[in-house]
Amino acid sequence: MMESDLAIITLVAIIVIGTSAVEMFKYYTKAKQRNNSHSVDDLLAQNKALVERIQVLEQLVTDDSFELKRKLNQL
Repeated sequence: MMESDLAIITLVAIIVIGTSAVEMFKYYTKAKQRNNSHSVDDLLAQNKALVERIQVLEQLVTDDSFELKRKLNQL
């Protein structure tokens, strides 16, 4: 009788520990995925800002007054 009680207690402990480990792993993977998505969002925002800055610089460089100033400075 004592051995069957010990076997049942051991089985219950294994089930509880296994379930807890699975839940902790699920939580870890979700947290890691959230961090990765924030990183991607940050990179996309930085990329958008850089594209906007490049567009402004292109407008400045291709502006006629910039070309005129450059030619005057060369003289």
